[in-house]
Parts: sequence; C-alpha cells; structure tokens
Amino acid sequence: MRERHLSRLLAAALVLAAPASLAGPALAAGQDDVLKCLSILDNGARLACYDRTVPGLRNAPPAAASAPAAPAAPAAPTIMAPVTREQAFGAERIPNKTNPAVAAQPQEAENITAKLTSISQVTIDRYTFTLDNGQVWTQVVARSIPNAKAGKAVRIEKGIVGSFTMTIDGVAGIIKVRRVK
Repeated sequence: MRERHLSRLLAAALVLAAPASLAGPALAAGQDDVLKCLSILDNGARLACYDRTVPGLRNAPPAAASAPAAPAAPAAPTIMAPVTREQAFGAERIPNKTNPAVAAQPQEAENITAKLTSISQVTIDRYTFTLDNGQVWTQVVARSIPNAKAGKAVRIEKGIVGSFTMTIDGVAGIIKVRRVK
C-alpha cells in the first residue's frame, strides 16, 4: 500500500517536473502514458513503465511559445440587500449560512416585537409560530399555550447562553423558542 502511494507521488512529481514549454499532443500523450503506469499493481512492472514513459516527456520537442493568458476579469461582487436588525435577530441559529440575515451579520437587536400570523401544533404542547415579519420560531420546551392566537403581539428576547424567550400578549409566562426560518 505504501509503495503504491509513493509511486503515485513519484508519477505526479515527474509530470509536474516536465518543462512548461511542452504543449499539445506530445505532452498529452506522455501524460496519458504516465497515468496508465499508475494502474499497474506490480512494483517492478510499474517502475519499468515509468522508466519507459518519463524520458519521452523530457525529450519531447518544445512547442511554439504561447502568449501569456490575459488575466481573468474580476468576478462581479455579490450585492445583498441590506439586512435590518430585526431580520438578523436569532438568525445565527439557522443552520443555513447562505441566509442573507446570517451572512451580513449586522449589529443584532436585543429583542423584537411582532404579531403572530399563524400557530401550528407540532406535537402535544409544542408549537411553531410564524410572525408577520416572516420569521418562524419553534417551541423548544413543551408547554401548553391555550390563549395563543393569530393577531396577538409577541416579544422575543435573548436569554442566557444563546437561548431565546417569547412572551405572547394574554398568555402567562415565557415560552422557550428557537428560530428555524
């Protein structure tokens, strides 16, 4: 196993060590021959294959000098719409780091207020809350929430160690939540 790895490294080094002036069919044919040597399992036969092909790479006639390639045009910068503090609130917990609210990383707010647009029950005593700002939060600690209805105002605040708590108008106590969208 170790010999095979070393022979592959040797083949790669020899191909890379070939003069840069080699171009076109002579170089391509020589590289193909060296790559064929990689598939030979017997150490002696593989070495003999390299001994036959590598000198051909070194002795190939130089091709006409080619003009240096023009530098590539710089990539157009990706323009993202500005993200508000409210949009970024809790977004660092969303796994998708391509989310613009996560990528922009503005100064995050300490709390937000919004209105519930929908509440859906995930399991017994566990709910998902959709807010009028487009954010979706899910309950992380099971608790019955009998008076929670669409249209009620909510306040979500940062808790300790990266947690978040939600309070809903007309509902006693706090609800532990995490942002999912």
